[in-house]
Amino acid sequence: MEQLRVGVAGVGFWGRNHARVYSALEGVKLVAVCDSSAVTASRVANAYHCRAYTDLADMLRKEKLDIASICTPSSTHAQVATELVRAGVNCLVEKPFTATIEEGKRLIDDIKKSGVYVTVGFIERFNPVVQTMKRWIDEGRLGKVTLFYSKRVSSWPDRIGDVGVVKDLSIHDLDLARYLLGSEPVQVYSLMGRAKSKTHEDFANIMLNFGSSSAFVESNWLTPYKERQMVVTGSKATGTANYLTQQATIYDAEGAFSPLFKSREPLEAELSSFVERVRSGREAQPSAEDGIKALTLAEAAIDSAKNGQPVDLSR
Repeated sequence: MEQLRVGVAGVGFWGRNHARVYSALEGVKLVAVCDSSAVTASRVANAYHCRAYTDLADMLRKEKLDIASICTPSSTHAQVATELVRAGVNCLVEKPFTATIEEGKRLIDDIKKSGVYVTVGFIERFNPVVQTMKRWIDEGRLGKVTLFYSKRVSSWPDRIGDVGVVKDLSIHDLDLARYLLGSEPVQVYSLMGRAKSKTHEDFANIMLNFGSSSAFVESNWLTPYKERQMVVTGSKATGTANYLTQQATIYDAEGAFSPLFKSREPLEAELSSFVERVRSGREAQPSAEDGIKALTLAEAAIDSAKNGQPVDLSR
């Protein structure tokens, strides 16, 4: 089997993990990493035995890439992805897909013209407990789902970001609400603000109206410990999941059941899935369109908090 040649753009806090996973993944060869910091690029390249670049165009000229992960700051996603897509490189773009919806729409136009495969880094979709919850919902074991609740909280992140908590944390659960409920919300209402940050919101409580069901997403950078929990309530049963410990439990009238399954690093599962889809020529999932839809919900939540009113998405 011919190996796919892989590069990673941006190998700071999160991108170095992409490099680590690709370096050990079957069917691919990590050939290059690129970062604005020469020291960072060299350190990661030396660790995973590939070449280091500080200029993306230079990497594209010298390396024939089949796949690239984009882990640069959010404000640069559109520019970096456009350059790679136009060069014919299949891409995984970390969330948020782009900084603005307009950028995302222009990027999707380029993707359609190029014919490459592009996915978005919604890593929680590949968490075993999320896949278990999705199966329970699809099999009808929870009955009619009435509420999706997710809590994603932690202390202030060490990395320096260019987005607030909504586009950094909440966006994962905005995507999961759509994914698990299998429909689109018609209304968004939120409360958020800045308790410590001077530039971006650091706490957010977001409600999504799906018509016959609803979702509540709680996120902050204020809690002195890390917590990642999900609860899905249905007419027959309630499912709970811990993203961190990868434990899932279903509660019904008969009691509680927690399945045993082999834990798996979600990033490894995510990158493996993308590589397999590129290799087989199947549409990437989650898609670039999923990235735009989650970004639209994030923007609607920010607008709702700013204006103190629900945002109608049904029009």
